[in-house]
Amino acid sequence: MNLRLAKLVSITLLVAGVAATVAADEKERQCSAPARVCEQEIRRMLTGRLYLGVQLMELNPGLLVKGIVADSPAERADFKAGDGHSTTDSTIKDFKQLLSAARSTGMLFVIVQRRGALRQITVRLEPYTDAQIDKIIAQHLATSHAQTATTNP
Repeated sequence: MNLRLAKLVSITLLVAGVAATVAADEKERQCSAPARVCEQEIRRMLTGRLYLGVQLMELNPGLLVKGIVADSPAERADFKAGDGHSTTDSTIKDFKQLLSAARSTGMLFVIVQRRGALRQITVRLEPYTDAQIDKIIAQHLATSHAQTATTNP
């Protein structure tokens, strides 16, 4: 696998309305909506939504677990950085579809490759906690509403 050809994509996976943040895009984006509206909309979108908590890197072929969100369903299910999902057609888009399909049961079954051996991981997706939602809102305000975040404590 040539990592130079790899497309780094950091994603926060949600089951209902899978959201993705592309880490390769280094540009800071300024949000055009007022900070208060963003806060309300993010809170509305994430409350009750199920998530996994992995950061993936897309390789050619396959996916690689780049990182695990602390205290997430992925961490509790024993996902590890470096776990690979390597079928020839595995993409971030495919994985998002897999998560969408898991919405009805809240369970996800994934086979990963770890240190050369295949391993099945079963994970129960969980809703975001209020503390996690507050952290996501704070990150958005700090990066996309920089003036608002620094002038309003």
